[in-house]
Amino acid sequence: MTWHAKLKGAYSYTSQAGQDNILEMVSNWGGATVEAQAAVCANSYHEGGLNPWRWQGDSQSSVPSGGYGLFQFTPGSGYLNSGWPGITPNLNVNEQTATATPEDGICQCDVLATDYLHKWVSSCWRSYWDIQTYNRLYAYRQEVLNRWGTGSSISMAQFWQCADVDAATFIFLACFEGPRVPNYDVRKSTAAYIYQFLTGSPPPTPPVPPTPTPGAGIPAWLLKKIADKNNPNYMI
Repeated sequence: MTWHAKLKGAYSYTSQAGQDNILEMVSNWGGATVEAQAAVCANSYHEGGLNPWRWQGDSQSSVPSGGYGLFQFTPGSGYLNSGWPGITPNLNVNEQTATATPEDGICQCDVLATDYLHKWVSSCWRSYWDIQTYNRLYAYRQEVLNRWGTGSSISMAQFWQCADVDAATFIFLACFEGPRVPNYDVRKSTAAYIYQFLTGSPPPTPPVPPTPTPGAGIPAWLLKKIADKNNPNYMI
């Protein structure tokens, strides 16, 4: 496998470069369900186009205020100044930064997995999403919270254990990305494609009833990432 990055634009999730990046991304989340992995990659496609160097609107400069990277960390400066060890971002859309490498995607995946920037919104909804306009999604939100969260909230640790690709796509859309318009249906379709790419089979019907453990602790693989971050000898 190998990482790919470019100054501008997206990689299609059906392209070789896009699928290489998907495989690299999921290799960082080995303790998560495939459903959660596919959901994150699908949302990444609709945010940063699976391109770890992607600046929002392909128009940011070395003084960033818009989103950056695979998950469009916003503002980009929050990621750049995070202090996470080993980051190698590209700072300009017109020329490659001398120190930039596509492997900055590894750091982005780790920053995401540990919620290092504190972007997770556990209520699984955004105040700027009008409940009447998106009443179907709001009703689905409650179903998702009942099945995979506590009924009123869901943690990132619970998300990583979600075994329903549709629900996982919605959770990550609502809890992390929070776009102005919650285009869930198109992201759900992308997630189903990526799930089949990763497993060779279409997403199964989720268990009825699902059997998550509300309030489950942080998975061991995620605890290791947090411990690695606190290790002064940590290297990507």
